[in-house]
Amino acid sequence: MSELIHKTLLIKHVTSRMLLDSRVQGNAFSLSACDKGWQLVVEDVNADVMQTIQTELAELNLFYFEETEEQQGRSIRKWWLYDTVLPELVTDEAARRLTLVVNTRTGYSNEHVSKSD
Repeated sequence: MSELIHKTLLIKHVTSRMLLDSRVQGNAFSLSACDKGWQLVVEDVNADVMQTIQTELAELNLFYFEETEEQQGRSIRKWWLYDTVLPELVTDEAARRLTLVVNTRTGYSNEHVSKSD
């Protein structure tokens, strides 16, 4: 049986305010390696969200998840995407497309985070 991969993109302000959640808003997106690092293209982005991302560009946190359903169970791989200086941003309001280029992708896990009562 082949595995099913669910991909999710979260764009947040550093204060944890959610700007875009592909699970909720249904945005199609692609993430690919490029000369400068990582290019993220997001489709069907609201103009207000584009404006907020442009205004808050220096304070963005981008998170990319791949959740896999297999016979052995569920697994999730997580990456934090950011730029050490300032992300490159291209907006196309007519096409409702947002492109971000960042220079860093770091994998992480919450497995060792303790939960307090």
